[in-house]
Amino acid sequence: MLPFPPKKEEDFAPLFPPEVLRRGLAYFQEGRVLRVFRVGERVFGLVQGSAEAPYQVEVGPGLLGQCTCPYPDFPCKHAAALLYAYVEGTVPDLAPLIEALTPEEAKDLLKKLAVIPDVALYLAEALAPEKAFLEAVKALRWAFRLGGGLGETKALSLRLDRAGREEVEAYLEALLEAPFDPEPYLRVALERYLALTPRLSFLLNLYLRHPSEALREAFLRVAEEKEAEALRLLKGRDALGLKRGLEAELLFRLGRVEEGLSALREGLEGVEDYLLLVERLMALGRVEEALRYAEEARDWFGKDPRLLPLLDLLVAHRGNPEDHRARFGVRPNLEDYLALKSKLGREFYRERKALLRQVRDPALLARIYLLEEDWKALDRLLRNAPPEAYPALAEVLEEKLPEEAKRLYLEAARREVEKGTRKAYREAARLLLRLSRLDPKGAREAALALVLAYPRRAALKEELAPLFSEKPHGPVEE
Repeated sequence: MLPFPPKKEEDFAPLFPPEVLRRGLAYFQEGRVLRVFRVGERVFGLVQGSAEAPYQVEVGPGLLGQCTCPYPDFPCKHAAALLYAYVEGTVPDLAPLIEALTPEEAKDLLKKLAVIPDVALYLAEALAPEKAFLEAVKALRWAFRLGGGLGETKALSLRLDRAGREEVEAYLEALLEAPFDPEPYLRVALERYLALTPRLSFLLNLYLRHPSEALREAFLRVAEEKEAEALRLLKGRDALGLKRGLEAELLFRLGRVEEGLSALREGLEGVEDYLLLVERLMALGRVEEALRYAEEARDWFGKDPRLLPLLDLLVAHRGNPEDHRARFGVRPNLEDYLALKSKLGREFYRERKALLRQVRDPALLARIYLLEEDWKALDRLLRNAPPEAYPALAEVLEEKLPEEAKRLYLEAARREVEKGTRKAYREAARLLLRLSRLDPKGAREAALALVLAYPRRAALKEELAPLFSEKPHGPVEE
């Protein structure tokens, strides 16, 4: 391990990512290191970053330490800047000086330091860490109400190792009010909380308010050690079914499989309840039972899109007309349409119109009409199709009706160019590249015509430039 505190750049530079080290050196040269001091083997300081308040930095042997900046990893550029300031300046070790003070001199020194605002914050944290942490949580809540708080959240995460149960609980409560996704910070805080003496009731209340995966897993980890208390807490009112899900998962983890399944069966009210039960039964290899519950959900909830996993399961294992019909109703597709046509025989034509009325995708309708050679229906579809459907329709028609596909590609490209944005020009170029697979010359002529029609649009010419080449184009990106 390299010596610490460092005496020269070579003592710490190899431990930094090159870009982080470079930016740290720039910060040092810009004079952003406001203070630097040493206590034993640790270097402390303040470094001015992009935020209004300077960041507090602490670095020890092995470059282990912390910084209140939002950078997710350590060491950061502020740590590098601090170490550059340390090796380039004369920084006395305060530890021997502090040890030489008498008790009265130490108290007098602390009183004098306490009137300096920045130092007072360090003293408050050192002398009354619990109170200081709770005050920081209070400030964090205020920051959340104003729509910010990300930096404060990261700073408090670095102080969790010195916080007790009450402080961590206050921090966890506050995180539920964050205006951003708190999940990464919940995970860090929960690891600290589980290392203390966690309260099951507290974890359950948090989960019921914010049913995140981190809180769910934390509750279950503690519940496995406190089985009786956990099962007692999970009884009672449960409007959203969250307690039932926890109870079932806990019973499964405890090896009480049949009790867990009973808990899931008792709570069968919504689609999500059926999904949980069927998933668990499939995992246990009880396929027929799982399929029975999947059918029950199909019959109860009709066209709810959340049913798709269960409908896929039914189609894969049985593929009855009822299964294909139900899945087509939720997500119209060619596979189910053709399966129904095959399985129903003549009966299919009694349902055909009703099935087609469920299809909202013009491209899917076009595929069906092409397969059935229903040219009149296809003609009506193309005459009434909305312009935004032209690209998908053209792709469907490329093989059997190339002339119609070329017309649709060209019209779609023209409409994109009329929008007048770089993004639209890029989409126009993509459409013309598709057209070039059918008619290279026609695509080049169309691109040239568009550029001549809008001579002042340099971005358009830039995006369409590949089409002017005589070389064959590669695959068209989606």
